[in-house]
Amino acid sequence: MSDYYKTLGVSRTASDDEIKKAYRKLALKYHPDKNPGNKEAEEKFKEISHAYDILGDPGKRQQYDQFGEAAFQGGGFGGGGFHDPFDLFRDVFGGAFGNAFEGVFGFGGGGRKGGPRRGQDLETGLRLDFMEAVKGVKKQIKVRRRETCDNCGGSGASPGTGKTTCSRCGGAGQIRQSGGFFSISRTCDACHGAGEVIEKPCGACLGTGRVELIRKITVDVPAGVDNGVRVRLSGEGDAGVSGGPRGDLYVSISVKDHEIFSRKGYDLLCVMPVSFSQLVFGDDIKVPGIDGDVDLSIPEGTQSGQIFNLRGKGISRLDGRGRGDQLIKVQVKIPKGLNASQKKALRDFETVMGGEKAAGGKTLMKKFKEMFQ
Repeated sequence: MSDYYKTLGVSRTASDDEIKKAYRKLALKYHPDKNPGNKEAEEKFKEISHAYDILGDPGKRQQYDQFGEAAFQGGGFGGGGFHDPFDLFRDVFGGAFGNAFEGVFGFGGGGRKGGPRRGQDLETGLRLDFMEAVKGVKKQIKVRRRETCDNCGGSGASPGTGKTTCSRCGGAGQIRQSGGFFSISRTCDACHGAGEVIEKPCGACLGTGRVELIRKITVDVPAGVDNGVRVRLSGEGDAGVSGGPRGDLYVSISVKDHEIFSRKGYDLLCVMPVSFSQLVFGDDIKVPGIDGDVDLSIPEGTQSGQIFNLRGKGISRLDGRGRGDQLIKVQVKIPKGLNASQKKALRDFETVMGGEKAAGGKTLMKKFKEMFQ
């Protein structure tokens, strides 16, 4: 007479978690895939799976503790059916791994594929002007997507007809072929896993339940988007199958360059040309900004290339936490095509300044010309 506790190597007071852990360890050790051609390992695997089928179920365990194996005699393999060993693989390796083995060896359900399924997600692109991206904009785009067929209401069957249970798989959606200890399961080629067949397909959608149409969709682009940002429109993807929910639409943003502005993160950058005298004497000027002109005060003696920071005048953050800054670089405009009088005045200025030379022995005038050519 077998002792299921001994088979799993646990005590009679072991917790459910301890029993499960013991089964995992032994099942991995004796699994037929790890011991090909080893009949002993195969028999051991059957024993531990049978033991776990009993002890892993609280109700069956209670019966076993009271009456022993006699409680399950006459049902073959404990009367409770063979325990699905791929519960182990789902727990240890995740559902995808376990499901892959189910299809090959026939364990677990597999399930029919004819139930409601979510529609596919779609992706499209949208190119914006620089100011549209930083200020936000509403745009209308055209998207080709699958819609539920109006003619058949998504059933795929012509009006007045319906679906019948697939005679090939009996409605299971799968066909199994036994081969010794394991069985191989494959999707039914008659119903393609749905478990049902359409008597007369809908002429509009050819039995798919969906048709392709072009739809106009309004995209509400938030302020502050930049190249590479994806805007998600929930429920604007393909229609679902058999009453399933719609997928989503993802809009990938690209932004055109601006003739004046550029950006670094959420900071707005621009270069402001000014005259030599404005830097020498100082000046109050207007500078273009996102929301219109902004005031900038240039102090006396400002050097060309200096950067001014206007806090909170930059680009709105996508998380809603304020705005970046506007960084303004002032740069001297070098005049071209000076007439004789203007050239004389400039030379007189240099003379008055005492012919002051910059580092390296260059005159200030020559240095200015080289810096800002």
